[in-house]
Amino acid sequence: MRVSLINAFAALRQGETVPFSRFPSDWTEEMLLEGGVASIVRGSRKSLKVVSRTAFDVYLRSKGLQPDMLEETADLFASPPASRAQQVQLLGDSKAVAVRSCPGFPVNVIGPLSVRLGERKLLLCPCPGSFLYISDFLNFRIPSNAIVVGVENMENFRLPERQGAVWDEILDQFGGDGIPPLLLVSRYPQSRDLVTWLQDIPNQYVHFGDFDLAGINIYLTEFYPHLGPERSAFFVPADIEERLAASGSRERYSAQFARFGRMPLPDPRVEPLVQLIHRHQKGYDQEGYVE
Repeated sequence: MRVSLINAFAALRQGETVPFSRFPSDWTEEMLLEGGVASIVRGSRKSLKVVSRTAFDVYLRSKGLQPDMLEETADLFASPPASRAQQVQLLGDSKAVAVRSCPGFPVNVIGPLSVRLGERKLLLCPCPGSFLYISDFLNFRIPSNAIVVGVENMENFRLPERQGAVWDEILDQFGGDGIPPLLLVSRYPQSRDLVTWLQDIPNQYVHFGDFDLAGINIYLTEFYPHLGPERSAFFVPADIEERLAASGSRERYSAQFARFGRMPLPDPRVEPLVQLIHRHQKGYDQEGYVE
């Protein structure tokens, strides 16, 4: 491992903001997905900053590094020749490989839902205030008529019982005949696992996120390209213009406009919502629907 890379990790761990360019692009993507690191954008400059020391330390260990000994490791590699024994002492397992620390995604339900996890049948019915985590997601199967609702914000995800009107409206818009069950899913921890699972099942996906430019961009870039118009949609409540006008955030709109104000809209169904956001120059948090 290069000394410059180890030094970049050490700077991140010390709380510094470190440019993307100091890391391999695939490692940058890994850190953003599950390494406790956030992206900081200032004009054309993109940098990384640690937001969860615990998650970042797990990521470092997956790379064979000891978080508390990064400086010593860099010094060792900068002073040849380092013996194999010394390297192993600082790097741990000499055959260390990256290991996913938390594969899968959380799920929640409105009412009891029978599902399968491999060969086993499960009844999803978490108590209010709790939810379940599906780790073996590749073997997770749900009824073919169930609608998968991606809930962007954790408050909405963990309190489904306080959003009955939202679920009724989603069923009215996307349910068709009968009353299909809803399965709520969360994209946290942010990884490709949720999209991978969605691509492997026939169910319809409805995105319930923030009603602002960044929220629409998440849907357009993370879900729509993989599922297309026949299997994905962005939920737009009937009263969203009223809420935008009365209690939307102008600061949110202003902060997002430079990056997302002219984003392409490959799904034309979101154009009316984008026009409303531009007209009122406001964004609205989905948490507003938690009663």
